[in-house]
Amino acid sequence: MSPATKPSGKKPRLEKHALSRNGADALDAYRHTWNPITGGPEFLPLADTLPEGEFNARMFFYSRFTEAQYTGSGGITSLPPGYYQTQLLLLGAMYFGLSTNDELLLLPSMISTFSSTSGVNLDGTGFNDFTFGLKHRWVIQDPDSWRPSISTPFLVTLPTTTWFGTPVAKGGLPPISVVPSTHFGSPAFTTGLFLRKNRKPFRFLGDFYYTFNAPNSGVVPGRSGKQLIQYGDLAQYRMGVEQVFDDKTGFGGILEFVGLSGLPFSIDGIAPTLHPTAFNLMAMQPTIEYNLTPRLMFSAGVLLPVFGNNEYLAVTPNFSLWYYWGAVDGKLMPR
Repeated sequence: MSPATKPSGKKPRLEKHALSRNGADALDAYRHTWNPITGGPEFLPLADTLPEGEFNARMFFYSRFTEAQYTGSGGITSLPPGYYQTQLLLLGAMYFGLSTNDELLLLPSMISTFSSTSGVNLDGTGFNDFTFGLKHRWVIQDPDSWRPSISTPFLVTLPTTTWFGTPVAKGGLPPISVVPSTHFGSPAFTTGLFLRKNRKPFRFLGDFYYTFNAPNSGVVPGRSGKQLIQYGDLAQYRMGVEQVFDDKTGFGGILEFVGLSGLPFSIDGIAPTLHPTAFNLMAMQPTIEYNLTPRLMFSAGVLLPVFGNNEYLAVTPNFSLWYYWGAVDGKLMPR
């Protein structure tokens, strides 16, 4: 046999067919790749959806300790004389898989405020604004490429702090960690974009939210009598990298970046009525995670301020517990 016709000894490469965008073949490929169940990030909802019929709930515990305030140029100054504010928030995030690529989200929460402004105290506990909505996954990540999972949410926030008389500052903001972040007592509509990609032993995540706060009336701090309140729209942007050190125990670490910007305009064309009309907050958190049981996951961290302007500087310790109910064919299935 001549050299030209001598077999090379290599097996012919099997041709791989491109996966569909979010069909059964893409889902099957995704579910047979590395994806251990872990506590996950504290501030980044996941682009992937729960399997149909699976339900889980995650309890978030946030605390915010206001330490200083940012100037308009990004400098840091002390708080006004007599001013202090501490907030505690309990958020119950519930998720239910409606179909392969659709998920129902319910985000009820309770908030406690302990604050004083110009000698006027505001203390108490009550219902926070209630958010609910749907998430649709347009693309399922491809295990053999860098194609990520991509999904979009549509969320509605009801002004339950106003309905139940919860003691919060009208127009104020919950801890920066809350998703979506909306002004207290304002009906709001939020959409956005979620990205997620698994590459053993890492997960890469990115989220963006855009929130429109509907005009409403009320009494804001420092004013007397009701007035028309129009806020600028809100933009939230978040990124994270998770490294899983032990697949069996879910032990891992996550570095999370969180940003929130109040924009000087609103999509309804009405100019904001409150000043300053724009602000920025940016923070980072190292998060640790560990599975307490096969169905109960834990994660915790401290959100540390990085930069801001026209807002208060705060430190936000937090932790969460995530429990999975149900299973697919008797097996607990992660997102």
